[in-house]
Amino acid sequence: MSDQKSFEFPEVVRTPSRFRNPIGKYRLYRTNACLACGKCVEICRYGVHVMRRGEPFVKNHYLCVGPDCPEPCYEICPEGALTMRRNPDFDALGDYRWTADLLVSTWYMAETGHMPPGGLEYKTGNSGGGFDRLRLVFRKGQELDVDDDDIDTSVDLNRRDEIAHKVRIELPFYGGGMSYGSISITTMLSRMKAVKALGTFCCTGEGGYPDELKPYDDHVITQVATGLFGVREET
Repeated sequence: MSDQKSFEFPEVVRTPSRFRNPIGKYRLYRTNACLACGKCVEICRYGVHVMRRGEPFVKNHYLCVGPDCPEPCYEICPEGALTMRRNPDFDALGDYRWTADLLVSTWYMAETGHMPPGGLEYKTGNSGGGFDRLRLVFRKGQELDVDDDDIDTSVDLNRRDEIAHKVRIELPFYGGGMSYGSISITTMLSRMKAVKALGTFCCTGEGGYPDELKPYDDHVITQVATGLFGVREET
């Protein structure tokens, strides 16, 4: 696992939204003052507006980044026919840890493979913690103008016990347990493929060790629950 020198991101293929009507943070409203000039379609870089039979139409409300937009249609519209408001459905989502912003941005990243272009707090929620609080601290005076391949984020595990099996992971984290049944085999395989590419591990969760995970044995942590759900000797 430690002989991995560099990582290249695979080609990203956008997937359809899991919702028939995706939920966004903002909604746009168009009045009868609209003259169908198409200015909103022309300036919107996020695909919110489209032309339909010669008329501008708000097709993708959920892609609107609101005040973070560098060319807000609701301000540039020559007739002042557009109004932006916060979506009340959005505010009904989430809790203190998994805020509405965090949920919606996670859906966006899962569908597109990219971080949200704006409008959403996608890192930590409101709890002040979480995975994305991880920070890399450089030594004082260290030259920062280096190539990516010269940066080593690997961590040696089991260092406290001299006779323990030594393992090195290329990144200082691994995937937590998510049980087969609570997630699909497709999701489990996606996680295993990702950690193999990144040089780290992923835990099976309590739902057992499906045969489909066998090609990723070297990157799997088997979770053994008290009920031994799905646990076999060979895994």
